[in-house]
Amino acid sequence: MDFQVDSEEVWRSGNLLVMRKDAQLPDRCIKTNRPANGKRFRANLYWHHPAVYLLVLINLLVYVVVALIVRKNAIVYVGVTEEVLQKRNRTILGAWIVGIIGVFLLFAPGFTQLETLSNQLQILGFILILGGLFWGIMGANIVSPAKIDDDYIWLRGVCREYLASLPLWKN
Repeated sequence: MDFQVDSEEVWRSGNLLVMRKDAQLPDRCIKTNRPANGKRFRANLYWHHPAVYLLVLINLLVYVVVALIVRKNAIVYVGVTEEVLQKRNRTILGAWIVGIIGVFLLFAPGFTQLETLSNQLQILGFILILGGLFWGIMGANIVSPAKIDDDYIWLRGVCREYLASLPLWKN
């Protein structure tokens, strides 16, 4: 498949896709490199410098406030196939199911008489809630930002074949 790309707006840098914030991506699936046939996924991206995470050591609330203030954001429309969207939806559904089971297990001790089993169910419930949350957040992302500045976006999660069709980033 030969796809034309505007070499003034979209590039590759290692395993990252680099694009201008207002660039139009090719009509190909960013995960499989197959034709997207006009199907686009709106990705709301947020990024802040990784050093901001150090503020968690001071206080979680301080980190959240500073991260919200200094973060950069971008909206990108990426080409996707129906299969990629279905896989994303199945992942989100699975994460919800795991989280809901975790909530039930967290409150299950109220329905049992065995104290040791109660504690184990609560611990398992808590683990399932956190696991479902983490799985859902990670699985919902089609692409993620490696960096965002005022003019450019660097994206992770783009398939190798898609990247190979792009010109090299020279900046």
